[in-house]
Amino acid sequence: MISKHKMRSQCPVGAVLTLLIIAVVVAVPPSSCESSYTPLELTFVVYADGYVTVDYFCDVDPTKVEVNVSLFGSLYEDVLVEDQDGLPLDYSSIDGGVVVDTIGAASVLISYVTTDLTGKAGQIWAFTVDTPTPTSVILPPGATIWSLNTVPQAMGTIDDSLLLLMPAGELDVSYTIGLVGTREHALALIRDAEEEIEAIQEEGVLTPEADELLLQAYSELDAGRYPEAESLAEQAKTAAEGTRAVASSAEAAIATAGATIAAAEAVGATVGLENAKSLLQYAEEEFAVGDYEDAQVTAEQARSIAADAEKPSETGIPVTWLYAGAGIVAVALVATYFLRGRRRRPEVEVRHSFDLNALFEAHPTLRMDDREVIRFLAEKGGEAFAAEVRERFDMPRTSLWRMIRRLEGEGVVEVQTIGGQSLVRILGIYRSGGAGG
Repeated sequence: MISKHKMRSQCPVGAVLTLLIIAVVVAVPPSSCESSYTPLELTFVVYADGYVTVDYFCDVDPTKVEVNVSLFGSLYEDVLVEDQDGLPLDYSSIDGGVVVDTIGAASVLISYVTTDLTGKAGQIWAFTVDTPTPTSVILPPGATIWSLNTVPQAMGTIDDSLLLLMPAGELDVSYTIGLVGTREHALALIRDAEEEIEAIQEEGVLTPEADELLLQAYSELDAGRYPEAESLAEQAKTAAEGTRAVASSAEAAIATAGATIAAAEAVGATVGLENAKSLLQYAEEEFAVGDYEDAQVTAEQARSIAADAEKPSETGIPVTWLYAGAGIVAVALVATYFLRGRRRRPEVEVRHSFDLNALFEAHPTLRMDDREVIRFLAEKGGEAFAAEVRERFDMPRTSLWRMIRRLEGEGVVEVQTIGGQSLVRILGIYRSGGAGG
């Protein structure tokens, strides 16, 4: 029989230590970089220069010795990590966040500064972030919100700064810095509207209404009426966006009409098709001069007629179809006459020469570039479309419109809208011989 003492002596001390180490290792993993944390509070303080201070408070798993916390942005400055008692914790930076030594900590507060969350286009700032928890955003003093992609849960102020309580998820806040009703804020809105209008025009869309509103906004700005300038800038941007939407619908209607006509031709349904083709041509002409609403209506008429087109009978086209076709043509021609009649450029007397010396003497304050444009108009018979003037002098659109308004105020020119374009005309009183305008 083996004694208990002998049995214990047969178990080496090294084996016991090994078993103890294995037990400890199994019970507490030496390192865990999993996302073992729960976001609790998140605050962004945005400064006027684009810097953002981030305070991120999270609960952490106390059984973990390390926790990998994802941060916002990619560049982090002045990083400070503390536990629930305000004691600093060690950390190391990784791509997209930090690894915090959290052994014994129940929660952590990570504070840092970044410039990755803001951007600026003209006078408009944008703050963009994607958050896992409801968020507090404090904008710079004097900031005015331009747009939000989601509705705030609450809004308030703190130390003259705007405070937004936003839900979790993607957040995009556009804002300007400057009080509403100030020149800086009005100019920011005008430039934002101008950029939007130019982007729409680059798509080939004519925006005469928006151009006119933008020009009025600049005039109000120059006169020091900043609230009025802000309102007009917003109206200009809205008008341009509305015109783009109508133009898009008209373009789609024209494409549909063309496809319907092509389909009818493919199956030999030619009865009434010429009427549809004529209407489609009218629609394209209306579209080209910026009459997008009329273009859409005309194109839809063309599509409807093409859809009803039939193959001719073996004995020829029935008389009833001839009557129907004639009626459609008559209606289309009458409608086109009235629709286009009110837009037709009125006949104007050709002005072959102007007494420019008298004009310049009557208006000695005209600038050199004003005089060059007037000479150009005189060479063109006294009038030209604004687009022609802009192309001739390679002048920014807004600069041209400000010049035109200045010349109107001087009593030198008048402006008439024709087919969605602005015709600039020297007043007839300056025609050689003193003819009236």
